[in-house]
Amino acid sequence: MPANEQPTSAKSLPTDNWPTSTTRLQHETESLCTSFFVRLETLPQHELEQLQAAGFLNDRFEVRLLREKHVPYLVRGLEYLPPGFASMDASRPWFMYWILHSLELLDDEADVAAFASRCINTIQRCWCSQLENKGGFGGGILQLGHLATTYASCLALAIIGTAEAYAIVDRPALLAFFLSLKDPETGAFRAHDHGELDVRTTYCAISIAALYGILTPELTFGVVDFVKACQTYEGGFGPFPFQEAHGGYNFCAAAILSILDGWDAIDEDALVHYIAHRQMAVEGGYQGRTNKLVDGCYSFWQGSVPALLSLKRGHYVSNTEAHQKYILLCGQQIEGGLRDKPGKSRDHYHSCYVLSGLAVAQTYGDKVVGAGTNKLIPTHPAFNIGWDKVLRIQTHFGILGNTHIDPME
Repeated sequence: MPANEQPTSAKSLPTDNWPTSTTRLQHETESLCTSFFVRLETLPQHELEQLQAAGFLNDRFEVRLLREKHVPYLVRGLEYLPPGFASMDASRPWFMYWILHSLELLDDEADVAAFASRCINTIQRCWCSQLENKGGFGGGILQLGHLATTYASCLALAIIGTAEAYAIVDRPALLAFFLSLKDPETGAFRAHDHGELDVRTTYCAISIAALYGILTPELTFGVVDFVKACQTYEGGFGPFPFQEAHGGYNFCAAAILSILDGWDAIDEDALVHYIAHRQMAVEGGYQGRTNKLVDGCYSFWQGSVPALLSLKRGHYVSNTEAHQKYILLCGQQIEGGLRDKPGKSRDHYHSCYVLSGLAVAQTYGDKVVGAGTNKLIPTHPAFNIGWDKVLRIQTHFGILGNTHIDPME
């Protein structure tokens, strides 16, 4: 085996003396991440002082979450996006959700409130009743109603958390939109008229219906059976039956089961085995699929599943300390924003889900790694907005306790 393909440690992915491009990239990633896990007390004084000056360490040489840099980066995304983002025009609700949720996790409710009116106005203009396609929120103005952007729009409004924001959602029309997309054969939901159906689109409908108090028997019929059919031989969940298990779909399936109290329908032990093996032994973060590289966004997509399971099983299957270390040491960009892994660029999507994963690991783990100021606002592992925002909207609509999700003690 060439020297540059040597495993980083005894915990590295074995190659059985048959290295491939997959194992080579894995060992390179392990080596890169390991360079960030240096014991701080072994660094020269001048390097420690440089890290302190950059804000990465506090005066006790504990690693810090760079709040003072992440917040300005996020706020700029609500103020103005460069021309290159024009290709993302169909994702406007997503940017609002990603950024607003990141800000609420960082306890920056002042900026959430400051941009509330602009966000409400934009989301309101994305409602699609004028297009005669039975409603839903599109990705932009005069765009087709879609379950994914409806999900993002409704979560953004829930994060704003005002009566004005809630009033934007025409709940009877939203229920009709969801019902129009339900597939009678599988119980799943299509993304839009004549669109694809999978666990992701089904989660979008079920989670928003639960959050906004429109979760009817007609909506839930057949859903748990569909999710059950999506569990693979690995124990995780694919997008639809007989497909590969994947982190995003795995979260969507687990969240549906948590919301609908459907855990008994699936092989829980197989899911526990699957999710435990998606946490990387060397890096500490999560991969999205077997034999893939660590990626910060799966800190939430995969990392929330042990939290969802713990709501039922009472114990948490994850190394939360290693998980937090990966995020704090490998996931932060020194200029602000969070990323997939070292060598990758920051973006609003990763900032949202890396912070969400950190919040889950802190809430359900035994300790907060690094400085005490690293503690984030807890996020709900099924809805991925603040627990307080879930309680607020359910109280507003008079549905508290009707979604089989119990608040933390």
